Amino acid sequence: MPSLNDSRPGTTVRITGIDPGQAGGSRRRLLEFGFVPGADVTVIARGATGGLLVGLGETRVALDTRTAGRLRCAA
Repeated sequence: MPSLNDSRPGTTVRITGIDPGQAGGSRRRLLEFGFVPGADVTVIARGATGGLLVGLGETRVALDTRTAGRLRCAA
């Protein structure tokens, strides 16, 4: 299953889950931000080091490569 990290800027994907290997505190934080199954996320830009700027509703969130790689998604 692809991760958010595999998405290109300009695409919108639907979150299908969070990698179970994600530590409890980080997983909870992502869920609190709204990265829940069924949420639509738009990739706005990719940084020079691979991190992503994403849109989640009206909110913009910057994710590092590792975190984005643990968010499972579908096109």
